[in-house]
Amino acid sequence: MALDSALAAALREAVEECGQPRALSLRLEAWLQAMTEGDDTREDLAQRYEDVREAVQLGGPPSAN
Repeated sequence: MALDSALAAALREAVEECGQPRALSLRLEAWLQAMTEGDDTREDLAQRYEDVREAVQLGGPPSAN
């Protein structure tokens, strides 16, 4: 099953608003897609989770100054 296009668009928008790299939204989309397909092993899911976690740059949104 494909991800809903509105969900994918909202995800990309939220990632951009937070000042995160586009790669993060792509990894999140891939992770969500894999979760809906349900064919991955626990190890595969754990690796996808780690990939997404590593892509997130911690910190607040960009300064408005």
